[in-house]
Amino acid sequence: MSTVVDFDSSVFAFIENIYGKVIAKKVKQKQNNGVVDRILEDSRSKDYSVEKTGNKIVAMLRVNP
Repeated sequence: MSTVVDFDSSVFAFIENIYGKVIAKKVKQKQNNGVVDRILEDSRSKDYSVEKTGNKIVAMLRVNP
């Protein structure tokens, strides 16, 4: 379970560091929870990197800066 939490936290930290706090807030909005959860689950099962997962989330939500 801690591996899942660490992975999720790392992805959100990556998004905040690369894209900024505004984009991180948009990603964490309640309306985006379903999409973000699906992408995180898929990325964990396919052993994607934190960077690839973070970029995928931003692209799928179309919140590019």
